[in-house]
Order: sequence, then structure tokens, then C-alpha cells
Amino acid sequence: MKSLIKMTLVSSAIVLALVGCDDKKNTTDNTDNNAVNSKVTISTDAQKEAYALGSSFASYMTTNLEQNEISPDKEYLISGFNETFRGNSQLSKDEVKDVLEAFGKRIQEEAKARFDKEKGENTAAGDKFREEFAKEKDVKQTKSGLLYQIIKEGSDRHPKADDTVIVHYTGTLTDGRKFDSSYDRGETATFPLNAVIKGWTEGIQLIGVGGKIKLVVPPDLAYGDQSFPGQDDKAGIQPASTLVFEVELLGIDGDNNDKTEQSTPDQNKDKNKNNDNAK
Repeated sequence: MKSLIKMTLVSSAIVLALVGCDDKKNTTDNTDNNAVNSKVTISTDAQKEAYALGSSFASYMTTNLEQNEISPDKEYLISGFNETFRGNSQLSKDEVKDVLEAFGKRIQEEAKARFDKEKGENTAAGDKFREEFAKEKDVKQTKSGLLYQIIKEGSDRHPKADDTVIVHYTGTLTDGRKFDSSYDRGETATFPLNAVIKGWTEGIQLIGVGGKIKLVVPPDLAYGDQSFPGQDDKAGIQPASTLVFEVELLGIDGDNNDKTEQSTPDQNKDKNKNNDNAK
């Protein structure tokens, strides 16, 4: 949160300084209401540059506010910007500093309470899910706590931890919501087995090429207390989440497998970003 407040102040100073260098005649004698509610006409490169800076700042602020689950009164946010820009701020610099410091502290406290709640709920849900899954037919558990169910053994060719594998997979939360899937993207995923979460590094070695396995990965073998927002229509991953994967091992890079089914590292950069966050 501290970084959000700092960047807000820095970004504001930069935007105001640069926009202030544009045609000043365009910003004088306008009321705040007109500035907020009316559209400007962009006719010069300088105006376009100034508008782009303002747009960039707004996008930055919107993203950061949403990520921190902050919903300020937009009318007052815009008024604070406009009035300060015109030298008519209703708050002194010291007052602004004090308010933002108190605001940052409150947001941090709220974020911690939210984190503790999510972690507690996910820990309980994960423990219950793993306990139930362990009772299913042919489910085994490794010393690390990884639960797995081999759906298809595959060949005698098993990958090693330092191999690069080619797979298809689906990842879900314990409530069944999908957070990632190579099937949905319509392409296989290719990545070094020792560069992903521990549950994958260990689990994929348990089957051979052509095999399929179901992995139930406890938080300490997945992303721990990290969280990741959902993308597109996929669910996000919250702190202390137990993750469920069904994985097909299609090949090991370097073997004489069908190259047409492989995707390049560039094609899989989004997948690697999702699975590689636990490096």
C-alpha cells in the first residue's frame, strides 16, 4: 500500500508538470464541473500527448485501486486532482500527507484481515478435500504430502527433474472452479520440470510418456501464501490454496516425439508465468 501512495504522489507530480507545459490557455477559465463532465477536442500533438499522460495515469490509478479493493468517491478524487492542478487545493500539503498516511495504514489493516480470513478458509477447505481424496481408489501419498492418482501409467520413459516436458493439463480449485487449462488455450505447454511448483516437479515423474495423472497439491508444494488474480473467465488463486491438476505427459523435449504437438516457449509464456510463479 505504501508503494501505491508513493507512486500516486510521484505520478501526480509528473503528470501535472508535463500537462502544465501544454497550451495553458486550454486549461484556464474552465469550471471544475465543465472539466469533469465535458469532452475536450484533441487537435494538436501536444494535446494528444497531454491527454495520453492523463489517460495513462487514470489507468494506473484504476488498476491499483481495484487490486487493493479500494473504491474512492470518484467525484472527490477528480475534484482533488483538478483543484490542486489549478492551485486551489482545499487541503494543505501537510494535511494531504497526514490523510494519506492514515489511509495507507487503514488499507494495510484491512488487507491483512482479508488475507487472514482467506488463508483460514482455504486451509480448512484444503485439509478437508485432501482427507476425502485420500480415501478414493488407488490414491497414494508421497512423503512430501503430495496426493496422486495414476489414471494411465504411460510408457517406461519417465522424465527426470531436469527434463523439459510437453503436457496438456487442467488446474482447478477444491471447489471445482478452473484457474488454468492448456486445453482451453488449444495448445500444449512446454517447460522445464524443475522450474515449476514442487508438486508438479515430483508428480510428473511418477508417470511415463503417454500417461495421465491426477495431482492434489497442498499449499506448501504449490504457491503457499501467494495469490494470483484470475484471468479471463478463470478463477484466481488465493493464499493457502490446495490445487488439483489432471495432467497428460505427451512427451519429453529432446526425445523423438511428434514435434507438431509441441508449442514454443513464446507460445507458452502465459502458462509459464502462471506455473512458474512459485520458482
